[in-house]
Amino acid sequence: MKPPKSINLKSRAAEKMASRREDRLRLENGESPELIQRENSIFPPDFFEKGRFSNLASVVGK
Repeated sequence: MKPPKSINLKSRAAEKMASRREDRLRLENGESPELIQRENSIFPPDFFEKGRFSNLASVVGK
């Protein structure tokens, strides 16, 4: 097993700040917040509609 890759936290923080700045500019220019959220999401657009969540099946019937 390989050791975990080290992460440069300063670089990661700078990337996140730049991404947030870009999103803020897009909002100021009138782009849809829903579109920006969808682009930033790790889930595909239809994930929850088409997804099967087996661990919820027992809860729904109660």
